[in-house]
Amino acid sequence: MYSKIKWVLFVICFCIVAMGMAEERDTGKWKPELGMELISEQQVVLGGNSNFVNLLRLNAVLPVARGLAFEVASISTCMTADESIGGDLQVFSNIDAGNIPFTLSICDFTWAWNESNELSVGVRNMNEDYFVSPVTSLFTNSSCGIVPTIGMNYPIANYPVASVGVHYRYAAERFGLQASVYNGTAYRRFTGGENVFRVCPKSDGLFALTQLEYKHKGSVYFLGMCGRDRYEDFEGSEMSKFGATLWAYGEQRLTDNLHLMASYSHAFAPGAACSDFAGIGGTFACRRCEFGVFTDCAWFSERREFATELTCKILVNPYIYVQPTMHIIDKCIGSLRVGISF
Repeated sequence: MYSKIKWVLFVICFCIVAMGMAEERDTGKWKPELGMELISEQQVVLGGNSNFVNLLRLNAVLPVARGLAFEVASISTCMTADESIGGDLQVFSNIDAGNIPFTLSICDFTWAWNESNELSVGVRNMNEDYFVSPVTSLFTNSSCGIVPTIGMNYPIANYPVASVGVHYRYAAERFGLQASVYNGTAYRRFTGGENVFRVCPKSDGLFALTQLEYKHKGSVYFLGMCGRDRYEDFEGSEMSKFGATLWAYGEQRLTDNLHLMASYSHAFAPGAACSDFAGIGGTFACRRCEFGVFTDCAWFSERREFATELTCKILVNPYIYVQPTMHIIDKCIGSLRVGISF
């Protein structure tokens, strides 16, 4: 039964290609694109260990027909330490992922049938679509992306892993909607039982999420909910009960250069590894520099963890930036990040 699902996804992709080739409309959205991003980060625990982390991301957009494009993106990571030096549960660095020679974050077909609607089918990482805004992208703590009430409770398509799914996006001038269904467990390999193209809801479950969005005059608001037909408790034992998480995020523009942000999330799953998350912060831009502060609290089953990030991103030129950051968790961790993209 479940082996037929792979054929169903294949048929969906084929139909999208056929519809895209048959349509005579041209959205003007898809153009051939090639990109590369290299991030290097030196991490130092004050009075302790150090680590050097690197991330290489390659991406391409290849138009197939009018309104249809094939997207692919890969990531490769390496670090000098055997494991993260932070010892924190939230993961203070959003590029810290161990040593990964090569894996996919996107490999799908995306069909845009007007300026507001998109449908993607294939391998995708949630970080490409959800919890993404100009303010959250400044911070290097992973909790400013996929919140721990989701990332810690479900083995889903959160960096650096991805999974096969169907993603829909509606984006109007002010209002937006995203909805997705993924294979319930994400992977990063290309063979065996951890194949990133694996579709097996019987053993891996299914993961669904949706997010309502409102944007107006530089302010952004998200309200979303996700659920998986089974979830893991704080000891890593998979439970057969349904688990769900609700989140809300607000990003208020005060001036052209000043934004405030607030986030809250709750997991409706008894025994969840992370039950609640709350955070507040803000950013201020001045010429080529952008300053940010974000502080949060995550309620884990084993302890309550507070984290604060102070960061400054300096744009050297349109392609290079330098970003010194201080993280205050159980310890103080300083980092210096250099990014190159084109």
